Amino acid sequence: MKKSIYIMCLLLLVISLGACKKNEQDVSNVNPVENVENKDEKFPITFTDDSGVEITIESLPEKIASGAPANTEIIYALGMEDSLVGVTSYCNYPSEASEKEVTGDYNGPNIEKIIELGVELYITDWIDDGVRTQLKEAGVETIVIAPSTYEAIYDKIELIGNILDADDEANKLITTMKDKTEFILSRVEGLESKRVFFENWHDPLSSVGPGSFIDEMIVMSGGENIASDLQSSYGEFSEELVIERDPEVYLTVDDGFKTVEDIKERTGYSDLTAVKNERIYFLDPDITIRPGPRIVQALENIARTIHPEEFQDK
Repeated sequence: MKKSIYIMCLLLLVISLGACKKNEQDVSNVNPVENVENKDEKFPITFTDDSGVEITIESLPEKIASGAPANTEIIYALGMEDSLVGVTSYCNYPSEASEKEVTGDYNGPNIEKIIELGVELYITDWIDDGVRTQLKEAGVETIVIAPSTYEAIYDKIELIGNILDADDEANKLITTMKDKTEFILSRVEGLESKRVFFENWHDPLSSVGPGSFIDEMIVMSGGENIASDLQSSYGEFSEELVIERDPEVYLTVDDGFKTVEDIKERTGYSDLTAVKNERIYFLDPDITIRPGPRIVQALENIARTIHPEEFQDK
């Protein structure tokens, strides 16, 4: 009898130890699951995009498409290109972007292609309300990112980083951009401002005014925008006013439709200080007009045209 009781106790002890070991294994298996759940604690994310629409991102999007080159550049700069399955036909930087599926062009997004690729989030700089509704009905959320000021570009990088769970990468990128910006500003601080005209388009002649990040960069670079009284961020500006206000520096983007000689030969332009001193500069349009990570390079390029003597050693 005693021997039987001993054997029964021994069996109970073995079963008990086995159960304890199983519990230990179960606990170790739970931790990774909890970590995954913790990673998604930031969701849902609610914000108002640049079209004034309140957006809620319920979970981390695995497949995204870009409808604007600047946003494509931000996504690559954050190292999130693996999630990017679609771009526009004019997303050309970095060069790898051209290898992605084309899901839109100047006319807007290709709805069928976006749906076919299983896109969950479409990040663009403008969208027709009807197209937005169609995408929404197909399960594709759309956000409009279109910063109008230099500082707002930082905010949008931070927002995209937050949505794509790349907060650390976004913070590092913003810090690098701000450090470079401060260096550029230190080169032009306290210098006498130069009268600057920025030709946004030539027919009809148009320029940039308050509320545009290009106007802001001209001022930041030690320039005085002669079109600062425009009633809008971008608008027509008469050649007569250009001649009257006599810019010392003439800036435009290299759009492939004009040359320096074309500008010089315009009626009355031969008397402009900028023309006399050979201060007409063509800027890279992709760098200058895209509100993305390379905007700091645009700022430096503008600063170099206005105060070239301050950048001769750099």
